[in-house]
Amino acid sequence: MEALVCRKLGDPTATNPGSPESPVEVSKTHPIPSLNSDTSVRVRVIATSLNYANYLQILGKYQEKPPLPFIPGSDYSGIVDAIGPAVTKFRVGDRVCSFADLGSFAQFIVADQSRLFLVPERCDMVAAAALPVAFGTSHVALVHRARLTSGQVKKSHLFYSVFLLDVNLSL
Repeated sequence: MEALVCRKLGDPTATNPGSPESPVEVSKTHPIPSLNSDTSVRVRVIATSLNYANYLQILGKYQEKPPLPFIPGSDYSGIVDAIGPAVTKFRVGDRVCSFADLGSFAQFIVADQSRLFLVPERCDMVAAAALPVAFGTSHVALVHRARLTSGQVKKSHLFYSVFLLDVNLSL
């Protein structure tokens, strides 16, 4: 399978893609991951997103430092490719999204069924790939850190809507 592999730490934006100095390289022969438990699900990745934490991991500046080499990437969406014998929540062909500590910058990733979410048919797979980390981060920031209540969130939506209306009217 193809995967973006981080072989050394450094800034991937400071070198040309494919350069020997680049900390990352596209491997075209990385092994497809095997199911590692009875409740494992292998997902063929359709979309993934690049988050600041991924960049920090490649730089070697993230609080969790995986051993080299590693495949970066956290949130993703895809199609269930294989399931373990005890998987009850998903079937091959289901559309799912999730987040991982590492590994979504690859064609396949393995996760436990408890970490996957079913993606509705009407939902775009690119949007679903960004949902776990982006939405989760926003939710934690607004609800748990800022401790906003539903009334406060509604007010912020109202202010945002008025701002957008004002911007649209001024254009």
